[in-house]
Amino acid sequence: MIEQILEHFSKEYPREGCGIIGIVKGKKKWFPCTNLAHGVEDFVLDPKEFVQIKKQADVVAIVHSHVGAPNTASENDIKFCNALGIPYYIFSYPGMELNIVTPEYVENILIGREYEFGKYDCLEAARDYYFQELGITLQNRLPYLDDWWKLGHNYFTEEHMKEWGFRKVDSLEINDILIFTMGALVPTHCGVYLGSDVFFHHAVNRLSCRENLYPLWKKHLTGIYRYDA
Repeated sequence: MIEQILEHFSKEYPREGCGIIGIVKGKKKWFPCTNLAHGVEDFVLDPKEFVQIKKQADVVAIVHSHVGAPNTASENDIKFCNALGIPYYIFSYPGMELNIVTPEYVENILIGREYEFGKYDCLEAARDYYFQELGITLQNRLPYLDDWWKLGHNYFTEEHMKEWGFRKVDSLEINDILIFTMGALVPTHCGVYLGSDVFFHHAVNRLSCRENLYPLWKKHLTGIYRYDA
């Protein structure tokens, strides 16, 4: 991705290059953008491009270059970073040294996490969503085994879900827990339904993200559970 960003910066030189890093289906993707600024020492994202990118990706960073200057954040960088609630990635050019400016409040606090079983996985994503978005603290997990479906275990039985405070239902509502069975005889994955055919989840070897339920994931949906504690 650095090579793609550098290529875009080179094309924009001597102006500042800009773009967006988003997550599409659990993978980081670089979206080069048009710089609408009149001068060469500033950048202004095209708002139409920004809206279009947000329709297809979870935006995790706004990227721009500081041409022939340090990657120190300017007053405007800090102001707009905080206003948007999205981290700013500032690269020096041509050195490509990176400075990450974190906003005081990041809107997408659940999005873009690296997968690590037992720490950042589908179950923890669901627990964190319920705590951060709904103020509901679900019970801590047991010492589950990775690849449990290969070892004869099932951690998503109706009994286990009931212990967590969920009851099985037949129709979808926002904040329902979705259970998926993929390539196994027992459930292997879970997510949280957000409405309008979108759910939040964290799959193996992918970043946590929002994704459409149809057509792929709907085929593997084997359980819908609603919080009822």
